Amino acid sequence: MKDSLISSMPIYDEGWLVSLGFQQYILLGVIIVLLVASWWGTRPSRIKNQSEVKGYLYKGLLWAARIIAVFFLTLWTLEVLGLGWNEFFSTSVITIADEVPVSPFFILTLIFGIYLLVASNMFIKSLVIKAGEKWGFDRGIGRQLRRFFMLFLFAAIGGFWLKIAGSFLMSIFSDELFSVKDVRISLGSTIYLIIILYGVSIGVKLVELLYTRHTVKKGLNVGQSRTVFQLFKYAFWLVVFILLLESIGLDLTVLLAGSAALLVGLGIGIQGLFNDYVSGLVLLFEGSIKVGHVVEIGKDVIGRVMDVGLRTSTILTRDNIIMIVPNHLFVQDNVINWSYNEPKTRFYVDVGVAYGSDVRLVEKLLIDCALEHKDVIADPKPFVFFRNFGDSSLDFRLYFWVEEVFYVEKLRSALRFAIDEKFRAHHVEIPFPQRDLHLKSGWEKMGAKEAEKKV
Repeated sequence: MKDSLISSMPIYDEGWLVSLGFQQYILLGVIIVLLVASWWGTRPSRIKNQSEVKGYLYKGLLWAARIIAVFFLTLWTLEVLGLGWNEFFSTSVITIADEVPVSPFFILTLIFGIYLLVASNMFIKSLVIKAGEKWGFDRGIGRQLRRFFMLFLFAAIGGFWLKIAGSFLMSIFSDELFSVKDVRISLGSTIYLIIILYGVSIGVKLVELLYTRHTVKKGLNVGQSRTVFQLFKYAFWLVVFILLLESIGLDLTVLLAGSAALLVGLGIGIQGLFNDYVSGLVLLFEGSIKVGHVVEIGKDVIGRVMDVGLRTSTILTRDNIIMIVPNHLFVQDNVINWSYNEPKTRFYVDVGVAYGSDVRLVEKLLIDCALEHKDVIADPKPFVFFRNFGDSSLDFRLYFWVEEVFYVEKLRSALRFAIDEKFRAHHVEIPFPQRDLHLKSGWEKMGAKEAEKKV
């Protein structure tokens, strides 16, 4: 097998690396040792504590020394092998599996490509750090930009390297793995799809970071903005998926027609899954549940909505536990959204006092307890209802408004502590349940029996 950039010479049919004499191997070993020693001895990292101008000058001199050393050592290598410049770079060093000749040009391009990727990654990383320190550039956005650029550079270098590598490697990526409706699927097309999908995902994350940053900067509603972006993202991914399938030659109309029976069967088997997806679309379009809302699901399950997905949503409970909730629960069941209409929500605390207490004093003390707490809103003002004459107490209910409803139980507990303290200071008694027992008959007989026993 011969390629345009990889040829062979008659005396080196299997590659010159396995066709040399003993003396040539010794000389090549000496050349390698000298190359490593010269490269290590002229490393730029040795320059320290120098001014910026001198530092660049010294580094330039070290790189010039490296180039000169590599040049003369290459001339010596050519003399040892008995080859000219063109012959050296086009003659195979070794032949893999008796059909893949590997030339120095092939190796140099591979090393240069890897070095370029590593150097570019380090350069972009340092650039992102400096931009973040100087202009307050978001490092999350910087990481996404770095990944996107590195993916593009990797695809470009990989495509170029495959072209010069020869027909053998090209055939590996172009050979058919399987076919779908007369469409050939090869390793190259599979890698192409993976790279495109990964690049698109990085681009979507980058746009999401920029969009979120703009939303926060402009003071827009985070929940509504997140909903708009989610709808855009799903629509965008649908378009990308369709374009990718068409780019590899797959006709979607034929595919859908052929899989109609399968889709019907799947629809019957996974109705619940489709129910969740439809419910997710309803939530995104309707906007009744948004990111940041505090909701109550079922009995005593209260949490803050962290994400509204297409199939499931996640809420953070008061116990700092992430709960994954199927979307149909938000649509079909009764859900209390404490943040739906406005940020202010009314809560209450019940308390009972003993009969004979000054009810107006009780009212004043309860309102004072609410107003003295920093998380209770002063407008609307807290108020007290005299609810009932209970069996053992006079029953009152203190109403108050708060904006931070997520930890309202902690606030209620603090108010109960404050109420107990104020009642003790003003001698207002909180009674315990009391019952009066009346015995109408039977006492005389019980007394007679007790008297007989004593006698």
